[in-house]
Amino acid sequence: MFNAARITALLGAAALVSACASTKNDAPLVPPPASMNSSSFEGTIPDYCPKVSLREGTAILRKGDGATLQYVASITSTTRDCRVVNGEMRVKVGVSGRIVPGPAAKAGEVGLPIRVVVTRGTEVLYSQIGSSAITVRPGSGAEQFVYVDQSVAVPEPTAKDLVIYAGFDEGPKS
Repeated sequence: MFNAARITALLGAAALVSACASTKNDAPLVPPPASMNSSSFEGTIPDYCPKVSLREGTAILRKGDGATLQYVASITSTTRDCRVVNGEMRVKVGVSGRIVPGPAAKAGEVGLPIRVVVTRGTEVLYSQIGSSAITVRPGSGAEQFVYVDQSVAVPEPTAKDLVIYAGFDEGPKS
């Protein structure tokens, strides 16, 4: 019995380590939240649902550097659910990831600023910034976060020309 417990613990640790090293962006890190449940989303499922892309420089958010590093947050997975309702494409966009406390971490809640944008060529059809709240505890390991934007609504596309972007956005640098 003791060996079975040790093997289970070892397999769990191996799974955790492999999850930390994963760079694949197609498989969700955590199961989609209940708010991404397709059965509760009205409308018809379209033939085309644009993939979610991460713009360069928006997948990682660092607060501080070196000894003053408070945390590093990273987006590890994205998903989407598209429906057409009354000539409009409505999309739920899900983003998940991890936040790792740094040496200067302060206990408390951190709001991670996440922007979702839908474009057609150079035209911006939707752009909204939201926040995912996560509790940081100094000295602890990585914590997972999930953010879902349920407000995306754009005209139903006539071609496969939409791009959905998601990523961290702290606004303009001062």
